[in-house]
Amino acid sequence: MRDLIRTVSMGVSFGLVAGAVSAQPGIHEGDIALGVDVDRLGVSDGTVDLDTGNFIFDECAFGVELDINARTSDPGFDTELGVFPTNAAIGYFYRSALREWDGQTFDTISDERLRMSFGPVSGVSTPLEDPAEPVEGFFVGVNSDGEFHRHFTFRLELDGSPATNLASQGVFLAELELRIDSGLYLPTEPFWLIFDNGADSSEVEAAVDYVRTTIGGCGEAPCLADVNGDGLVSPADFTSWVLAFNTGGAGCDQNGDGLCAPADFTSWILNFNTGCN
Repeated sequence: MRDLIRTVSMGVSFGLVAGAVSAQPGIHEGDIALGVDVDRLGVSDGTVDLDTGNFIFDECAFGVELDINARTSDPGFDTELGVFPTNAAIGYFYRSALREWDGQTFDTISDERLRMSFGPVSGVSTPLEDPAEPVEGFFVGVNSDGEFHRHFTFRLELDGSPATNLASQGVFLAELELRIDSGLYLPTEPFWLIFDNGADSSEVEAAVDYVRTTIGGCGEAPCLADVNGDGLVSPADFTSWVLAFNTGGAGCDQNGDGLCAPADFTSWILNFNTGCN
């Protein structure tokens, strides 16, 4: 199977997310950058260290927007030329069951599953329960120029069929790692894909922030006092907090107890007075 998949080539290129420092020129815009972080594979949003020109491997959560058929082929994984041996292959592994956002956490295992396929290969779906060891998907070969640029197809499934009904709308979380079959490098650290299947944009943003700061630990802690997200801590955030309190919005919980309660008002005042860096 691995030898068969190695022969498949992808002719469509998409791009990489531009980073805060600088985007690596060899990576396509919108794709997840893949490289080597000392002795292991690493994923990145494509930002590089301006002094060394190397990827900064400090991103671990990537948003994915599904289309009306609950699937997409973006983002892909992309490297620079000559990064890997041409006879090598890269494979994905599921580290946990698919989770669904409940408005506060990703503690709930979803009824849906996620399938990652490639070309004619039907692919492998996320396990029904968290596995004792990562579940192997399949390996795809490196290009003849040493580049690995592949777009898997992600599909949300309900009972094996595309999850396009109303009950399947929401935000879903898959935990993965990538491995190289030669054993030349260690696997990537765990990383997460956050799938938006017709969810409200504010819910998606809250879910991504939660993964980056609480689960993955790959992002800066959010500024809780900045409820309206304008980058400032100002009296306007009080109005936004009141709105979040009245609607049960994500910005209401200021003390981190998972509840939207009057006690959060006192916590917001404390957070407001403390400010944010």
